[in-house]
Amino acid sequence: MLENQMKDRIVEELKKAKEAGQITTERVHDIVREAVSAAVAETDGSYKELRPVVKEAVAAAVEGLTEAGVDPEQTVEGAIAGAIAGACNSGDQAVEATREEIRQLEIRLENEKARLAQSLREGLEGVQEAGAALSEDVRKRVEDTVANVKLNSTELLGLTRQTVKEAVKQAIESGKDVKETVTLIAGDATEKALKEGRFTADRVKQITEKVLSGAVEAAEETGKEVKDVAAGAFEGAQKGIMSAIKSVENRTESFLGEDLFQTKEEPVFIDDLFIEITRKVAMRSGEKAMKKLNDLADQAGKTTSVLREKAHSAAETVAERLKQTGKDTLKVTAEAAGKAAGAMAEEAKELGKRSVSVAKAAIGSMWQGTRDAFKKD
Repeated sequence: MLENQMKDRIVEELKKAKEAGQITTERVHDIVREAVSAAVAETDGSYKELRPVVKEAVAAAVEGLTEAGVDPEQTVEGAIAGAIAGACNSGDQAVEATREEIRQLEIRLENEKARLAQSLREGLEGVQEAGAALSEDVRKRVEDTVANVKLNSTELLGLTRQTVKEAVKQAIESGKDVKETVTLIAGDATEKALKEGRFTADRVKQITEKVLSGAVEAAEETGKEVKDVAAGAFEGAQKGIMSAIKSVENRTESFLGEDLFQTKEEPVFIDDLFIEITRKVAMRSGEKAMKKLNDLADQAGKTTSVLREKAHSAAETVAERLKQTGKDTLKVTAEAAGKAAGAMAEEAKELGKRSVSVAKAAIGSMWQGTRDAFKKD
């Protein structure tokens, strides 16, 4: 019944358009689209209902054009496009409504993360105020703990890039083990930032760019150790991503629905994303850093990437667990607002000092371990 009504409507509208001298591809498109959309709106929304409706609409359009004395070959393209558009109309509206919901959720998420960041800051400041009244030894322990908490939350606080930049500057100024120190700084910053949220391609790109550009800018601003810093940042960021991937692979099933790869296919291309961002940072860098980063990207592109191997292994593990749990993953990314620029810059300097201290301590442990092993041998 509905199809008959749609057919009559199309034929009648085409007849009117002919009489008004308005038979064009665009007009045929609109007539068929409106008729099909109305017919689909009267159905139960099942996909099975669409095929016969579209079939009848195109046939009706050809019939109507023929009866109006118009060669269907000239305007049948409009009829087909109109029929498809009408069939998809309700779906388009649903998709757009969902997109709007996602946009609103993203705004809400951004606001909530900003509130979370501020809550973290207020809480840490309260801890520091409490520590101020304690003995010197305890106060020092409190300050160290607060700094460590901040280092584990630099992405939430909006300080990842600036913290890396400040830490690399201080590493350069020390003049000792610069490349090794930068490697540890970049690796630690990348891993911790990625662990703060869901592991997605977008977050890997954003965080990698912050770490690489922060390190390179520090070297270029000081005018020293540019090549070593670029190499160390490249190596460190790569190691940080691998560590984060391993962490995702090892998560317990209770976290699988929230903190996994965007799709099980996506991790396999993490190495390509890493090289893409490396070249992007290179393009914005000075001549020395640009050449070094591009050379590193070329070298990585010619060999089997360790990132690809790690990601592929993790993807297989994730896919298997998802089969067992039946959970889906969601992609929602946002970056929270932090303090005023001046306060954040000062905070980044302090975190930079802490980051360098951690890296130097790690290097010291490595050298000591090497010496001990040598003596033992």
